[in-house]
Amino acid sequence: MITKLTLACSLFAALFVNAHTAQAADLGIGLIPDDAAFLASTLRGREQYDRIATSNAFASLKELKSVEKALDELAKQQTQPGNPMALAMMMMQMPDNQEAIALLQDMVATDTFVFGTSSWVTFSKLAKKLQSAQQAANVATITKGTDLELDTGATLNRLIAETLAANTDLIVIPDLVWGFHTTQTDAAKKQLDRIEGFATSMAQAQPMLADAVAREKIGAGDFITVTIKPDPNLIKMAMSNVVKFDDMEEELEKILKRVGELEIVVALGIVKEHVVLSIGGGTEHLQAMGSTGGSLLDTKPFKVVRDATEKPLTSIWYRSQKLAKAWETSPEDVEQAKKFATAVAEANELTPEATAEAEKLVGELLEGYASRMPEAGPWLAYSYLTDTGYAGEEWNWAKNLPWNGSMPLSFDHFGGDPLAVIALRTKTDPEQFEAFVSWANSLRQFVSNAISSTGDDDVQEGFKTFDEKIVPLGEDLTKTVREKFVPALKNGQFGFVIDGKASTTKLQASLPASSKPLPLIEPAIVLSLDDEKLFREGLSDIFALSDKLLNVIREIDEDSIPSEYRIPDPEEKDAEGGTLWTFALPESGLDKQIQLSIGIGKNAAVFSFLPEQAKRILASSPLQLEGDFSQNLAAAAILDWVAFANAIEPWATYVIRCGGVQQEKGKLDPDSTIGPDSETDEVTDALEQLATIFDVFRCLKSAVAKTSIEEDATVTRWQNRIEDLPAK
Repeated sequence: MITKLTLACSLFAALFVNAHTAQAADLGIGLIPDDAAFLASTLRGREQYDRIATSNAFASLKELKSVEKALDELAKQQTQPGNPMALAMMMMQMPDNQEAIALLQDMVATDTFVFGTSSWVTFSKLAKKLQSAQQAANVATITKGTDLELDTGATLNRLIAETLAANTDLIVIPDLVWGFHTTQTDAAKKQLDRIEGFATSMAQAQPMLADAVAREKIGAGDFITVTIKPDPNLIKMAMSNVVKFDDMEEELEKILKRVGELEIVVALGIVKEHVVLSIGGGTEHLQAMGSTGGSLLDTKPFKVVRDATEKPLTSIWYRSQKLAKAWETSPEDVEQAKKFATAVAEANELTPEATAEAEKLVGELLEGYASRMPEAGPWLAYSYLTDTGYAGEEWNWAKNLPWNGSMPLSFDHFGGDPLAVIALRTKTDPEQFEAFVSWANSLRQFVSNAISSTGDDDVQEGFKTFDEKIVPLGEDLTKTVREKFVPALKNGQFGFVIDGKASTTKLQASLPASSKPLPLIEPAIVLSLDDEKLFREGLSDIFALSDKLLNVIREIDEDSIPSEYRIPDPEEKDAEGGTLWTFALPESGLDKQIQLSIGIGKNAAVFSFLPEQAKRILASSPLQLEGDFSQNLAAAAILDWVAFANAIEPWATYVIRCGGVQQEKGKLDPDSTIGPDSETDEVTDALEQLATIFDVFRCLKSAVAKTSIEEDATVTRWQNRIEDLPAK
């Protein structure tokens, strides 16, 4: 009866929630200007907190001995005279402070947000340029200790200083704004007056801040502002420790002049029914908040939010297209990389022809890389409450993404009911492989012709050996990839599986045994095959190449690898649905079940650490985890959290018991067995609490996510299922 009553109350609550969903116009993000760079919003904070705080799971956690002890200690500190906690509690009991606490609780109860203005796009452009300078300096670091070595410190400092001086228009203090909906606007105004008085008295005690505090009307809001100008002298002292080049005074002055124009503004105020806090380089963005101008909520990406307001929304995230584009590889990045390649070449006295060739190689690599990178687009995600947990959607309008969602994913070779599965299908692009091969060949020829020829006899002999011994193996590998693996994997689907059906009592020889079997966490990679025969041939070619590589290494240095050593041949076995190759690991001391395994069937190949798992995956079996995956999808992920927690809990128990034995005896005996008989009273108490924690973990039953391609967006829809613990 209790169970049925609880279920009935839950269904009633769900209906009540759905009957009181907000309209789009009620969302606080309606105050945000339409040029915001990013946004994070939390909704229904009090409702979500109440769901947790009133749950049986939360009650179980509060009953843990360690939690009860901590709460008791906290209560004692609140009553001890002179204790800072006691003083804080006394301050909190004052009427004005009680009103402030109630206001803070109200502010986070229903609708909060934080957003960055368009100044973050400007700031990101500068950060991207500084990152490019850092990467260029990293290349110099790689050359350290070689004939190509540059002065790394000088390179980094100079590049950063030059970048800042050349982009002073991008030096800004980005604005970050927090907003909190409140139903207690009168209390908010009263607290704003208190803060104004406190800030004014503090500023008057500091001559430099005498005029820093102001009360002003900005846009639709009433604000207190505190304005602070950076001290150029302090900035100059800090920079002089970094930029120590006699010929860079001009760059330093440009930077200091720009910094001297900046100011930091902290603004706290009320806009309509929202308390707003802004920290940044000005207050211009506050003029637009709540005005009749364009709102972020009215923009095209937010149509998915406007269409979803009948759902009990809990969070919204957003990133603008301009912010994403600021981090894309740009033509300026290519030019900067070319310049650095030229600097390296000139520093090492390469010929003008070789310098031009180096610049061309770097340009071709970056331009090819950039052409295959995603094209920036807006990104938006939201989540909402369901009768059984949470669900949500993620919309990505970036173009040129690698995903292929033109057909359903295949789940026949994932082991039926694993702990977790991730499956993806990507676009296959043989031209990309050929472009990389062509570039690599050009790089080898450049190094051989332009650099090795300038080295001494040892350097030239090394390059000659590389060309004669290693390059032919690389050509064989390239041929195998081109003719065997690329067509065999044309489908583009691959997956990652975690299972836990195998078990062991002794994972490794140096560890004690467990009195009870411990589940082995079994990871595996699964590839969808278009041509089983070509993939088998490709693997055979790789095995043969590995033997050739050993022989070549011995020819180059006969002492590098013992003459009697060879890569062991795998053991080949027939398995249901295909063939299995296993490589034993006798020197590892691991359980004999653990062996590198490669399985190949008609439609799938699997790479695993356990032969038995590889066999299960090769044998075709339909997926038994929850979820409908019959539609066209680019990716999907499924997690059976209960089964995963069940697999982890025995290991946590084993580790705690081992810790108790080691603490008591000072060491662990590999010949011993760890079990209940090994427990001390302290360990027993810890394990009792651990059992409760895992019971709470298992309240999350499962999670599912599916990604599809819909018109101009890549859309991921996810949901998880949560069940509270039964009442005691």
